[in-house]
Amino acid sequence: MTPTIGLVNKYWGRDRGGIEAVLHAQACDLSQRGYQVRVLACRPHASPARPFPPGIEGRELRAPVVASMPIHPGFGAALAQLAAASQVLHFHLPFPLAEAAALRLEKRGPWVATMHAEVVNHPAWMRRVQRAITARFLRRVDLILVSSPASSHCGTLAEFQSRVRVLPFGFDLDRFFAVGGVRRPPRLPVLAFLGRLVRYKGLDVLLHALRDLPVELHILGEGRERVALEQLTAELGLKARVRFLGHIPEADLPARLAAADIFVLPSRSPAEMFGVAQVEAMATGLPVVNTALATGTDWVSPHGLTGLTVPPENPAALAAALRLLIEDRNLRLACGRRARTRARALFGIEERGAELAAAYAELSAGSPFTAPGPVPPARAELLPRAQRA
Repeated sequence: MTPTIGLVNKYWGRDRGGIEAVLHAQACDLSQRGYQVRVLACRPHASPARPFPPGIEGRELRAPVVASMPIHPGFGAALAQLAAASQVLHFHLPFPLAEAAALRLEKRGPWVATMHAEVVNHPAWMRRVQRAITARFLRRVDLILVSSPASSHCGTLAEFQSRVRVLPFGFDLDRFFAVGGVRRPPRLPVLAFLGRLVRYKGLDVLLHALRDLPVELHILGEGRERVALEQLTAELGLKARVRFLGHIPEADLPARLAAADIFVLPSRSPAEMFGVAQVEAMATGLPVVNTALATGTDWVSPHGLTGLTVPPENPAALAAALRLLIEDRNLRLACGRRARTRARALFGIEERGAELAAAYAELSAGSPFTAPGPVPPARAELLPRAQRA
């Protein structure tokens, strides 16, 4: 019998952020594989509801947001209902509200948790409380999934290594593959950034790096930092070369990325542990310039293979990497070709979804899990030499 999967995350809607994009891809894939899928999430008070695809039963609880986390007094009861109707519960973390509510549940079946990021931007006292709740929660979890080898060693998981497994995120990338692969030489090279406009994304560092570069920058996304970033753009004299394009509809996103020549992810914080937007850009054939954060970002797009990696919060190093790719067209195109190959091999939903389904089946059958495993051997040739098994 195919189990019912209960998916739990703070929000629903792939346009809300990278975690939500992962959740959406997994939910749709599981539904297509014949699973019954139920989703429990919150949504900010002022935000409109996001529709659930056919075949997926979803519930969004409208909630106030405190310290970037939704708070809803009825969440515990809603989680108990979901748990009673599901054979496997799969939590996407960090989500302290769900973690605390789960501590009060009677555990009836396997629990899975995907660790997307550690909480790093809150006050120290709040982080201590959240980490204590997370540790208690993870002691009840049967399997902990992470998206890259580096992220499996984050401090939160030190106690739980025997239950950690590396499973890269998978996405339906066909529409990105369809538009990518051929780069036209524009009047000015175009850089693209895609994501929420929040401080940890490092867009202020990118703007400082652009002052002496002959490029345009297309910023795709919205967020609370937009006004400050527009002011900084004006102060740096970049208004003529920086375009704030706002939220891009899903249908238009592949073409927007394909219109660029280089993708930039200048994140400054370990809150960035994967970088979903990198994968979408790679699938269109864009080389990536990212930052070394000791998480998974520079594993998704490795230095020298699919782009270049620089230290975070270093405008000079970021500018030098961008200049190299701008001036060396052969390198830029070669990195872009390898980026498409890597995206197709490692981050397609077909294989990653099958692995997730196999993990659920293994848990449901009561089989014990082994220690963390590497990326499937058939894909090892795509890793840099230092990372090959």
